[in-house]
Amino acid sequence: MALSRQITAQITDLLKEYPQGLSITDIVKKIAINRNTAGRYLENLLVSGQVEMRHFGMAKIYALSNRMPQSAMLSISSDLVMHLDSSLRIVFANEPFLNILRVTSADLLGKNIEYSAAVPVFDNALEDFIAIVKTGISGKNWQGTLALNKGDRFYSCHVTPMVFHDGRKGVSVRLEDLTELRHREHALQESEARLRSIISAAPVGIGVVSNRVIFEVNNRLCQMTGYHASELIGRSARIFYTTREEYDAVGRDKYELIAQTGAGTVQTQWQRKDGSIIDILLSSAPLNSTDLALGVTFTALDITKRTRAEKALLESEERSRKLLEISPDAVILHRDGKIIYANTAAHTLIGASHPEEMIGKSVLDFIEPSSRDTVKANIRKDLGGEFSPHTELQMLRLDGTPVTVEGRGVRTLIDGKPAVLVALRNITERKLADENLKESERKYRFLAENSLDIINRQTPGCILTYVSPVVTPVLGYPAEEVLGRSLLEMVHPDDLDRVRQDLMRIMSAGLNRVTSSFRFRHRDGHYLWFESTTNIIRDPESGKILELFSISRDITERKAKEDALIASEERYRRLLEYSFDAIIINKEGKIAVANEAALAIAGVTSPADLIGRSIFDFIHHDSRHFVKMRVAALENTQSVTLPPAREKFIRPDGKIVDVEVMATRFIDNGIPAIQVVFREISDNRE
Repeated sequence: MALSRQITAQITDLLKEYPQGLSITDIVKKIAINRNTAGRYLENLLVSGQVEMRHFGMAKIYALSNRMPQSAMLSISSDLVMHLDSSLRIVFANEPFLNILRVTSADLLGKNIEYSAAVPVFDNALEDFIAIVKTGISGKNWQGTLALNKGDRFYSCHVTPMVFHDGRKGVSVRLEDLTELRHREHALQESEARLRSIISAAPVGIGVVSNRVIFEVNNRLCQMTGYHASELIGRSARIFYTTREEYDAVGRDKYELIAQTGAGTVQTQWQRKDGSIIDILLSSAPLNSTDLALGVTFTALDITKRTRAEKALLESEERSRKLLEISPDAVILHRDGKIIYANTAAHTLIGASHPEEMIGKSVLDFIEPSSRDTVKANIRKDLGGEFSPHTELQMLRLDGTPVTVEGRGVRTLIDGKPAVLVALRNITERKLADENLKESERKYRFLAENSLDIINRQTPGCILTYVSPVVTPVLGYPAEEVLGRSLLEMVHPDDLDRVRQDLMRIMSAGLNRVTSSFRFRHRDGHYLWFESTTNIIRDPESGKILELFSISRDITERKAKEDALIASEERYRRLLEYSFDAIIINKEGKIAVANEAALAIAGVTSPADLIGRSIFDFIHHDSRHFVKMRVAALENTQSVTLPPAREKFIRPDGKIVDVEVMATRFIDNGIPAIQVVFREISDNRE
């Protein structure tokens, strides 16, 4: 049932009389309507916003609303607002809506929207819009976006169910123009897309932190550090730093610069995920300079190669400088004929105690007059870009003493101007050494050619490169016949392995010389014994073997005598071992040798029981004085042999043995010794 405008007016007029408000009981007392009718009218007035309700204890108090009328508010709104009733007739349209349609309220109000001037606004979206309005009339809110004017404009649409003053149902439609916002959002999206594309393709690492917590990184930063983005987002930037101290120092320095200039750049080191260290140039700027918590954008440039190159360059320059200072060669740099640099060796060469004694002076002042034209010509070649030759010349020390040098120059640039860098080596001593070497070689050749020993030089492969002339009278070979041949060809086959072993030992064991005895073949086929001493000649710098130098002496005659001596000693040894007589050799007061017969007479079983003991340990006290006299006679006189004598020996078991003794003095390996021969001549007795 439709609401009566008369009753609505009565209620609003009554509430005007009582601005403090009335309860529903008070209202029905003053107006002849029942309580249910009053409640329905008050509810409609509440919905339309004309009346407000507040609780006072258990009662509901109704009063006229003091707010601005809704129609007035809607008229000043920038949104497009219209009200439609359940028959789709336009009940209200605010000024912005009328303006966009270029019509008046009279042209629009009371007309069905499907046949009104609003149709061009909705165009082909009208059918969808009417369906949305009908949803609102049924009591459901709707909110969404409509594309109107053939998609040229976009509106946010809010459809809200409502009840008019007379109780009719309808909807309130509010259209908020989103076109500019959409355009700005689209432009922002395009800008952000371009920015993200640039960030993704940037050759530097880029990220954003807030309170030094990472919340955005680009691919390059991940590549630089070896981390995946998921491993960095939400983590503290401390993850990049090797120590807490470095992390704190970078933060302190960077944020101080941001506070001063709005941006901060520092150089630091980061640690990659794999543990390797990289050098980083870190630049940061806040998104909002007044609130750093909103975020700080940073760029990280990997300058590892650059810093290492710079470090290598500095180290190279430092090495070059130190090399010049410790160089044994004098180095002088001159420009326009004036010396602008001289190293320590140059000061020493010239005899200067201070650089000022050379710097600024003409380079020709230190050149002996006879060499100045040569030096001038070389300087012209150097400045012209030609290669001047190594030149030997005379220089003058500050005291006027001449010094012989060898050197050359090369063109260089100092502060963009041509200059000449000269390296000089003092060869005064070398020249003297060359002369001494020549003299030494003359003496060597004289000795080699007049030596009775064979002198030869050979390669590490034993190919003869020199042999002294004595090889002809000693071995029968002309010198030219053996040169270029292997020394080993003339060695006796039985001695060949031993000679090779000696040569290998001297070349591989680091020895400088080895002495060997072996046989050389004479040209006529017989062999002669030689004692050969071979020396290694090495390169003084590398230690590489350059050649072998040997001196070989003919020891054939000595070898024969040694062999005869060995044979004689062997015969003597056998005689000693197998003699029926007891024999001992007494050396330096101690028994040195004793044969089996001597052990038996002395009453012992092992040579160890006699060797090293005094012979008097076995002489009976009755014979000791006599024996001492005989020993003294051998030691202090020219007598070599004593005649046989009768003596008494005493065994370790106390038994006495009568023996006949004969003694002979001789020299054993350079030491005086006495050979005692004895035999038992009586039965043993106590």
